[in-house]
Order: sequence, then C-alpha cells, then structure tokens
Amino acid sequence: MLIIRWGKMAGVTHSSPTCTLVQLTDLHVVADGEELPSGVDTAAVLDTALRAVEEAAIGPAALVLTGDLTEHGRPAQYRRLRAIVEPAAARIGAPVVYAAGNHDDRAALREHLLDEPPSDEPLDRVVRLAGVRIIVLDSTVPGHGHGELRPEQLERLRAELADPAPDGTVLALHHPPLPSAVPLAASIPLLRRDDLAAAVAGTDVRLVLAGHTHVVSAGTLGGVPVWTGGPVHTTLDPFAPGASLRGLATPSVSRIDLFPDGLLTTSVPIGARRMSDVPASVMEPAIATFREAWAG
Repeated sequence: MLIIRWGKMAGVTHSSPTCTLVQLTDLHVVADGEELPSGVDTAAVLDTALRAVEEAAIGPAALVLTGDLTEHGRPAQYRRLRAIVEPAAARIGAPVVYAAGNHDDRAALREHLLDEPPSDEPLDRVVRLAGVRIIVLDSTVPGHGHGELRPEQLERLRAELADPAPDGTVLALHHPPLPSAVPLAASIPLLRRDDLAAAVAGTDVRLVLAGHTHVVSAGTLGGVPVWTGGPVHTTLDPFAPGASLRGLATPSVSRIDLFPDGLLTTSVPIGARRMSDVPASVMEPAIATFREAWAG
C-alpha cells in the first residue's frame, strides 16, 4: 500500500473545522470529440465544479475523487481529466486523491493520470494530511459493475488502522458499503460489506466516502458514518417508479468538515440558478446578532 505524506495545515480557531475535504465523484470524463449518450458535457461540469471550489476559498486539505473518473478508462480520457484537474488543484492549493471506479482502467489510470508504471493491481494507498489520514481502497472488479474487497486488502487495512492517526481516518472507495434506493445501483453493490464493517468497527475511521450510485445518501457501517456523494455526471432519481431509470441534471460536489468532536457532510449543487446573493458585509452583522442571543 503506497503511503503519501503532505505538509501541515494552517491553524484554525476552536469553532472552525480542523480539516475540510472536497469530494468529487462519478466524473465520467470523455476525450475531446467524444460525447456521452446523455449529452452531458462532463468535462465542462467538472471545470465549473472546480471553479466553484476555488471561488469559495475554503482552503480544502485535499480534493478526493472517488471513482468513475472517466467513461471508458481510455488514455485520452485520463489526459483530458488531468488537464482540467491539475491546474485547478494548483490554484486551490490542495493535493488530489484518486480512487478507481468500475468505469476506470487501473493500468491507464496509473500511467496517464498518476505517472506511475501501468499495473492491474488494486489502486490502494494511504495519504496523510497533517493529523488526518485518508485510506483509499480499490473496490473495483475489472470487467464488472459490482465491487468487492480482497481479503488481502482488508488485512492491509486492519494493519494500517492498528496505528491510529492523530485526527482520525477517512476511508475512500468507489462502491458504498450501503444498500441503494435506486434498483440499478442496488444491482451492482459492494459485496460482503460486513467484512469491511468488521475491519473498521472500533478503529479511528471517522467517515467512509463513496460514490458510484449517482445519488446523494448517508448511512452507517459498523457504527461509522458513510457518505455517498452526488455525481458530477447525471443524478439518478430515487423516486422513479419501479426499475425505471430517470436521470436528473443536478450535479453536485460534497464538502466534508472534520471537527475535534464530530463531522459535517454537505452536498453542494453545481450550476444551480442563483435566487439571491446577499454580500458578506450585510450578513456578518446579522450573524453576529444571532450568535449573541445564545452565546451570552
């Protein structure tokens, strides 16, 4: 398991998160000149999402991309993804953490996105962000839509978790260890998720991040919160009747704030029509008044 270390994060106030992550998932980027059947220009949506993160100026400790980075796992698709993500990450000042999805190709991802020798081995790694540890597990089964974790992956996970991180661990993988309200997603689940639950129960894992289902959802695994982020690509409608499939143009990214005594996950819509825009100079006095009412 590859271990990567990054520098210290800036100091924060008591009421601020100790670490903020931004999750983007299910990007399904295609190469120039290619089109998706849905007609969605995922590269343009991804660029808009990254610009929104940059303009927010929240200083995330990392951008976590949880799989289905490309539509077909082709070299040209990874090169286009890289041309969009890397300049934006440099402007934001955050490293990028990649997980593989069932639409990805491990060898092409390594070679054309990560500058690593091509390999079909699972893309597992550990990234340390000051006190927070991100563990990435490759849940993909090449050639299939469902996911699973090999016994040796779980063994390495248990060995890594035996040494707690100062500010806890975030586990990132593509397939969520949860059921799904969408029949298509439910038909390609993470198999034997109880094995993962046993591996994380009682450890310092504070959150499991996943994607895959194209639906924002939350649950628990072995007492650990699980967050399935919304896609950059089309969202699937959980209210579609029966086994029908209904796509919605509601792309989103997720903001994850870790506090000393808890965490907050927030779904952030991308490209939504703005209904109001009150400047900070107006809102700050109002917020201060509300705080004075209960802070004493």
